Amino acid sequence: MRLCRLVMVFAVICLLVSPSFTQAAPSVLVYDDNTAHQRAQNAITSLGIAYTRATGSTFSGLLTSQSWDLVVVDCPSNTPGDWLPLINYVQGGGRALMSFWDLDNDTGYGNPALPGAFDVSVSASFGTPQTVYLWSSSHPVFQAPNAIGNLTSWTDEWADDGDRLALVPLRGASALAGYTATATEGQAAIVLGNSGRTIYNGFLWDELNDPAGRSLIANEAAFLLGSVPEPSSILSLLCGLGGLGSLMWRRARKTA
Repeated sequence: MRLCRLVMVFAVICLLVSPSFTQAAPSVLVYDDNTAHQRAQNAITSLGIAYTRATGSTFSGLLTSQSWDLVVVDCPSNTPGDWLPLINYVQGGGRALMSFWDLDNDTGYGNPALPGAFDVSVSASFGTPQTVYLWSSSHPVFQAPNAIGNLTSWTDEWADDGDRLALVPLRGASALAGYTATATEGQAAIVLGNSGRTIYNGFLWDELNDPAGRSLIANEAAFLLGSVPEPSSILSLLCGLGGLGSLMWRRARKTA
């Protein structure tokens, strides 16, 4: 009986220190007001993560209502009207992932401070989807949980399709992919900024066909979150411990 108790105590200790047990499910806010394909929402779902959806009328309130582990902004059209809460969130240390059609603010739907919050500036806007070449193909963003290659399959569904990006000097940002076959200043398409806390996509996720579209967003989100908790592993461990305890109890009882 004493042996059974010792085994159960040891098992509980293992469970308590298990990363799957101690890591709470991440809190994720997804802005999606009127996308055609809901690729950001589908990508987060594919990771097994629950999320809160925000629209133009609820984004600011939700963003400032609590702490978020990750904010994902999928914005090919309707905007929340005020990007300042997002800028403040990023500058305050938050993790964010974004795709937006008017980063250059040429039609007044952006914010002059928004590019700098993501460690980028805009070189030029474009109105036709562009092939995106991987400049750092070995980066985890293109490796896990999905293998990603050059982004070549697009459907032109919106009038303004994105921006060519340059890195803000002395900020330590890195361009992971761009619109030219080799790394070229002012031609970045995917930029990792803020010491690895943000990723900005200079193209529209809504126009990047699946499976690449959903897979890329899932990879970017997983990278920013660091790791994804697996609730199923907790259940498996509990079942295993229950079975072990039951077996030890029966053996101890039989011996007695």
